[in-house]
Amino acid sequence: MKKLFVFAAASALLFACSISTEEYAKQQAKAFTEKNCPSPVKGDIRTDSLVYDEDTRTMHYYYSLFGMLDNPDSLAGRGDGMRERMLQALKNAGSMEMFKKAEMNFKYTYHSSSKPDTVLFEVTFRPSEYNK
Repeated sequence: MKKLFVFAAASALLFACSISTEEYAKQQAKAFTEKNCPSPVKGDIRTDSLVYDEDTRTMHYYYSLFGMLDNPDSLAGRGDGMRERMLQALKNAGSMEMFKKAEMNFKYTYHSSSKPDTVLFEVTFRPSEYNK
């Protein structure tokens, strides 16, 4: 009986100390950004940051495009194909499983490196899309 009480108390303590998925997402986004951003430019793309938006429950990735991709015309006509490839990559991303199970949104924003206020491509994926 004493062992059962100790186990129950320990379980309650562990449960009480756990953090929410939302808090974990916020911590992970901050840690990722501090460790990896800005990333080196690779394939004319640089990862600028990852932010968790609590209000919309969204993991929001920010990128900058360089070189030939830093041009509004470079993505013209490729948006649908690019969106579909990104959706497939998200569906297959095992590292995002916890956030997908929590039905968070995922948003990707690509800015011009020469005109940082200019968004060249943006897409948001909702659970209804990546859980199909």
